[in-house]
Amino acid sequence: MDSPHHDYITSPAKRRKPNPPREIGVMRKSSVDNGSATFLGSSSGIHFIRTVYTSFARRSAHLSQSQKAQENLVPGEDDQLLQSPGHDALAVKNELWAPQELDHRSRTASFEQLVQWTRSYFECWHPMFPFLSGPKFLELLERISQGGLNGVKTTDVILVRSIVSISLMDGRQLDATRCTHVPAKLVFRTVDQAMESLHTLFCDPPTISTLQAAFSVALFLASLLRLNAASRIGGVITRTAFHLGLHRCPARFACFNPEEAAVRQRLFWSIYCLERYLSQSLGIPLSIRDDDIDVCYPGIERHGVGIYVVELRNKSILHSQETSNTATQVNGELAHWWNEVYDDVYPVEEDPGVSPLHRLLLIVFRHESIISMNRPLLATDQSSPEYKTALQVCIESSRSLITALRGYVLPSGQGTVPLVWPSFTWAVWMSCLILVYAAWEGDFPVLSASRYAKTGLSILQNLSLRGNTWSQTCIEAIRDLESALSNPPPTPPTDNRPASPGPAEDRAPDYPTNIADDPRPAPQYHPSVVFGDSSINNVPFTYPFPDPGDFESGWNDLWTVADGPWLIEENFDQNSGFQI
Repeated sequence: MDSPHHDYITSPAKRRKPNPPREIGVMRKSSVDNGSATFLGSSSGIHFIRTVYTSFARRSAHLSQSQKAQENLVPGEDDQLLQSPGHDALAVKNELWAPQELDHRSRTASFEQLVQWTRSYFECWHPMFPFLSGPKFLELLERISQGGLNGVKTTDVILVRSIVSISLMDGRQLDATRCTHVPAKLVFRTVDQAMESLHTLFCDPPTISTLQAAFSVALFLASLLRLNAASRIGGVITRTAFHLGLHRCPARFACFNPEEAAVRQRLFWSIYCLERYLSQSLGIPLSIRDDDIDVCYPGIERHGVGIYVVELRNKSILHSQETSNTATQVNGELAHWWNEVYDDVYPVEEDPGVSPLHRLLLIVFRHESIISMNRPLLATDQSSPEYKTALQVCIESSRSLITALRGYVLPSGQGTVPLVWPSFTWAVWMSCLILVYAAWEGDFPVLSASRYAKTGLSILQNLSLRGNTWSQTCIEAIRDLESALSNPPPTPPTDNRPASPGPAEDRAPDYPTNIADDPRPAPQYHPSVVFGDSSINNVPFTYPFPDPGDFESGWNDLWTVADGPWLIEENFDQNSGFQI
């Protein structure tokens, strides 16, 4: 009997299809030989940042090595900034305040002064993160005005220092020339001092006061774009919140009175929103999952779609199950959200209850989300319809985002509250990168990209008044890229690629660009600034593609994002996939 025939040739239909290119994170070994490394996930935009620098490096020698090193950085990575050879680590860790901003005399501040020094926080930040009880905080300020800091608990001292420090930073954007003279003992002098204040806080059983104090420090660090430090504290905060049962709705339990229940709800959702922002900014997994919580939201619940974008962008390749249907569903949810808030942004009749900053945040969140949803498609082949469509969508949102921010900070604009939301720096940085990259690749007019880049620089100059390092770092990088774009090397056209981009029709808005040096008196705060927190969530929103069905054939698996630790930068080749 003949032996059976074994056919070891796999039919073409059963052959494994190669994975399409994906946005990936990077694993970077520490410059210090201690065996450590740092990871930055793809939702931070690091893959696209490196794509832009790689594209420029192929045809331009303008980028110096010190500037080119920024291709591995994103705004907020304070750990990496401390290790970067192009930056002075001592300068990053030193005194946060100028001499004229602090009063080093030992004196007791009046209640009115304490209220004035914390007003900016409650006008700008409290609507977004209402983790405090306003009346109780005023009682705390009254006790401090009578007996100083020695008469209050450690948690209250930390809380007051965080709030005053944030308010003092806000004041720099309102009027950079005014002298505040806040008592030095009421602020954190350095980032290290803020971190060290929490060392003994968690030695005792946790309380709501402990959690509020820790969260205030994390928020202070986030306002400085020290996101690694804020994220580390956030991990402890999240677990402590679980220990205190904040992930369960207090209305279900009779042991909480209405005031206690309200504080628990507001504190939890403040932790939730900041955690979402930090997770997306650093590309790290979520600590709080929606299916683990049942806390009622204080007000109309409009935060639900936020989880979808973060989850869609932060999954390991082994667990990512995104398909075109998933992407369509997420886009539909985001469109539903935008339709709900559209009348708040563009009211038929002026609504004094909605502040200009409120409207600006909704617009920026929308376009941030469009970019976050479409940017991964820029990892596909440049000749594909998916790439071309995604690039044009990103261009449109980048222009709209920069224009909205610019209109707010112009002296003639409606902005009466500083640009305090931490992601504004990332949003401007990413938008400028997209427009400069599109112009470099011949898909957008060079003059328009250059004008928008300069507009973005003026916005970053305003943000840099807060004193954080990252705004200035982004300014230097964008200036360098814009200079390379304005002086491209001549390259002959080929069959597949046009000649190097040159001057084209300039349709960018003709804005002045020197707003950082335009002093304005401190504006009077309007009650409409306190617009509630229901609209403020870390994750932005968007609308779907015009007709997702048109792209069905090309969308399979295009939304997968590989943040696996095995995909380190040394082993990844952008053109051929990855190799081990």
